[in-house]
Amino acid sequence: GGVGKTTLARALFTQIFNRFEGYCFLENVREEWGKHNGLGLKKQLYSELLKEKNQDIVMINMFVKDRLCRKKVLIVLDDVD
Repeated sequence: GGVGKTTLARALFTQIFNRFEGYCFLENVREEWGKHNGLGLKKQLYSELLKEKNQDIVMINMFVKDRLCRKKVLIVLDDVD
């Protein structure tokens, strides 16, 4: 804690995210992972990377390989142990 790592990560993310086809900044990963085994994080990640909201997680898992395997993506996970 304490030295502004999240602030620095967010600032860098903001400067470079537009160089990527998909991007996602996930905050509070440690806390959120404990809720429903990370299902909310997974939904948020896929939703932001695929630019689609409220997708069924089962359907996303079926298509994610085809949709993301050739894309350049930026994923930042904040507050991870």
